[in-house]
Amino acid sequence: MDPKRFQDAAAESFRQVEFVALLKNNGDKVYNFAWRLAGNEQDAWDLFQETLMKAYSHFESYDKSRPFDSWLFKILQNVYLDERRRDSRKATSSLDAPSPISGKPWEEILAGTDVNPLDRFSKEENIDIVQKALAGLSPLYRSAVILCDMEGLSYDAIAEVMDCPIGTVRSRVHQARQLLKKAFEDLSNITNSDRQLQ
Repeated sequence: MDPKRFQDAAAESFRQVEFVALLKNNGDKVYNFAWRLAGNEQDAWDLFQETLMKAYSHFESYDKSRPFDSWLFKILQNVYLDERRRDSRKATSSLDAPSPISGKPWEEILAGTDVNPLDRFSKEENIDIVQKALAGLSPLYRSAVILCDMEGLSYDAIAEVMDCPIGTVRSRVHQARQLLKKAFEDLSNITNSDRQLQ
């Protein structure tokens, strides 16, 4: 066996083991951040996988003196923002508008047999309301408040992940909290009034 090939294979094997070990301690937090940004399991899984592929392919650039989770959060944040930019260029149709083909409302066309979610009031309803409120925030506000309040990162770490000054992080977190509070109240009121109508 060629000694150079053997050394390369051994180095790659060590790299894989090191990456997997770091990921075991941080994977859940990174997936949680992806889920909170994406708002659903499938998109979160896609975002998580793309983040891991990018992280692994650039693993040699990881500074081992810095927290691994912050490095992954930064990659995930960039992947998410790139995806949002790509999506904003795609043509979209509103489901609130009537179907362009039949002129009927989409809820008539796509009516399903699912149980009405309002019939299943539980803790999941509040989680759903929080997720909807998060989805209404701009990507930068959403990232800042998720990293701060859900992932527990310090303002310094968030500034590093988001590549902005700490004052900007404080401002984004504060503004995001205010917007979330208002959105949560509005969505809770809508849900409660819908429940009363039933």
